[in-house]
Amino acid sequence: MSLLDDLTGEIASYPVEDVVLEIVDVVLPGNVFNVSEEATLKVKITNNGPLNMTDVTIRLKGQNGARLKLPGVIINPPPLSRNALQQVQFVDELVSEVLPAVNAHGGSATTETFTLKAPGTSQSSQILVKATLEDWNANLLHMLNGHSDPLPDAPKGTYSTAVVQS
Repeated sequence: MSLLDDLTGEIASYPVEDVVLEIVDVVLPGNVFNVSEEATLKVKITNNGPLNMTDVTIRLKGQNGARLKLPGVIINPPPLSRNALQQVQFVDELVSEVLPAVNAHGGSATTETFTLKAPGTSQSSQILVKATLEDWNANLLHMLNGHSDPLPDAPKGTYSTAVVQS
């Protein structure tokens, strides 16, 4: 295998080894999530590896009867007009807006707010939403620039000569 083949393989496995997705900022309407209620949440992506990630999108999927609302829709404005009711759409899955950059070595970014609708029947604790990496690009700037700092054991030039009394 060539160096480029090795690099391609490493980049392909990068999300599994170096990226963490978390559901964060969950806001429930009360202390528990009741049947058919709506909650809000975001997804946080943390990049623990050496590549800068760019143009990142996250796919969210409702699980076990839960559904997601497309971003940008107003939730329950009083009074809710017929036009507003038609705009409120819940779907099984959706993709986030583009996160322009998630920097290397612990950089993180958070998606916009999503609305999660509880299933229509009660159930024991189950996964209600799953987030996965949908798409991303990378650049090598951090690897090429961030790792070029002087090192104590780096190659050095020295000069030696005897010093004598004149």
